[in-house]
Amino acid sequence: MTERGKTEMIMSRFRNPALFLTIIVLIAAKDMHIDAQQASSGSQSASIVISIALDKDHFQVGQSPWVIVTMNNRTDRDLYLHGNWDQLHIEGENGEPPTTLRQRMTTGKLRRGEAPLRGDENAETVISTEKPLIIKFDVKYLYDLSAPGKYTVYVDVKDPLSGKLLRTNTEKFEIKPPAQ
Repeated sequence: MTERGKTEMIMSRFRNPALFLTIIVLIAAKDMHIDAQQASSGSQSASIVISIALDKDHFQVGQSPWVIVTMNNRTDRDLYLHGNWDQLHIEGENGEPPTTLRQRMTTGKLRRGEAPLRGDENAETVISTEKPLIIKFDVKYLYDLSAPGKYTVYVDVKDPLSGKLLRTNTEKFEIKPPAQ
């Protein structure tokens, strides 16, 4: 029997097809409500706590800031980060500074004709329950900071359990013209 035939047979048992449809909608709505509650309660608490710091806050043109990301595991088991789990963002007084190919690949903003770099799809990073994970980013591989000015930086990290992007604190730094 086809699906349509089964539906017609079930509907024929109800004297009022509108009542049948109302019951189906109510059952579906009840299931959707339960799923929504489970999703929202699961996403209220992140599995990690993240923060950033800079090695210093003033740099000469040509020097590169190091962004130090610290991740603390809030669960009772080791967590694993896979693929593109992080995105570092820098804003200057005139918007985002020029990006490198690596940063454009990470953010999905490749220019026309650019081919993506080979990824590390098989790499995984472990956030242990025993101690924080500390990762250092050398910003010169992501942005061209050759223009003097004031900048802010933050990092988005994908929560290993929920997949939700978590944003770190924002730090400020300054690039100064070369000393003369």
